[in-house]
Amino acid sequence: MQNVDFEIKLPEIDSARNLPIHEEYFWLNQNGTKRKLRLHDYVDVYQIPYLYEHLMEKLDSQSHIVLTSLLVEQFTQAGGTVEDMVVLDMGAGSGLVAKTLADLGVKSIVGIDIIPQAAEAAQRQYPGVYEDYHVGDLANLTETTKEALSRRGFNCLICCSALSNGHVPADALSVVYNQIAPDGWIAFNVAQYFWKDDTETGFQQQHPWVTDTNIFEVVQIQPYRHRFYTDGRPLEYVAIIGRKRSSIL
Repeated sequence: MQNVDFEIKLPEIDSARNLPIHEEYFWLNQNGTKRKLRLHDYVDVYQIPYLYEHLMEKLDSQSHIVLTSLLVEQFTQAGGTVEDMVVLDMGAGSGLVAKTLADLGVKSIVGIDIIPQAAEAAQRQYPGVYEDYHVGDLANLTETTKEALSRRGFNCLICCSALSNGHVPADALSVVYNQIAPDGWIAFNVAQYFWKDDTETGFQQQHPWVTDTNIFEVVQIQPYRHRFYTDGRPLEYVAIIGRKRSSIL
């Protein structure tokens, strides 16, 4: 991990106990000042080089490792090579997933995120990992961006830790999903409680294409620990790997 000019301190257990994900916070000490940031204050977090990466390391995040390795494993077991993978990284953030894919041998990766600071962080920290990085509202992509994406011939989509409530909405996911070639590979993850929720707020109810085998064929569902909450509780996720059979209408 790179040298940095800051220190991260997690809150005391009693202060952080049972906080929901969107309220989790940490203390950042930098240049003689101390301030409180939420884990999901992405604009602020991405502006500080490697802060997100150090924060995820401190919470023992495993998703970037688990999801990328499962995607590569399924793609190659199906007869492809790592060099054949043309990956669209949705909700790309500061580039940690793309860097992990590149370390696994993937050569062609394009990122897309709604936050300009994410693109800046990726270029600053991992120059050359992305062939391109688009910034924009995923649900309302410009025609220029859509054309640029459609020309790439993506055969893989990866969306790591960006599909929880309050993150990428269903209509945005469908727009990006439809950029992937038929029979392309799709890899994403969601919190177990969100995946198993059978009410109208659950993931599968908000994204009915997941259970429509004419659109998406599930190949693997892998439970694992995404990371720890700031109070030390394990945050359990599921990784879903499958193949696109048709576009979402």
